Amino acid sequence: MEKTAFFLPLKIFGFFFLFLIIGFFALIVKLVKKGRDSSWKGELIEKKYVEGEDFDSGMKKDYFTLIFKTDAGKQIKVGTNKKIYDEYKVGDKAEKVKGDFHPKKIPPTAK
Repeated sequence: MEKTAFFLPLKIFGFFFLFLIIGFFALIVKLVKKGRDSSWKGELIEKKYVEGEDFDSGMKKDYFTLIFKTDAGKQIKVGTNKKIYDEYKVGDKAEKVKGDFHPKKIPPTAK
């Protein structure tokens, strides 16, 4: 009886903790799958740059975001690195293919 009274709260906490861990990893897998399964074509309508501070280390951190308007009329925000951010200009066309994480720039057509 004494062992049950002592170990029961530990078992309950263990199951709860395990449930949280499994839920966290399931959420990560779902978000990655959702990002890879999407596909769209659109035009870059805005570029955003934000300089933030890492609260743990106190160091500066740069955040680069490209905002596209798809052919279907939706706005999609894509976080990216500085190199890709600098390659795009407002008005550039891009296509996100199913299975890729990031959109690819569509070269302008010659008229």
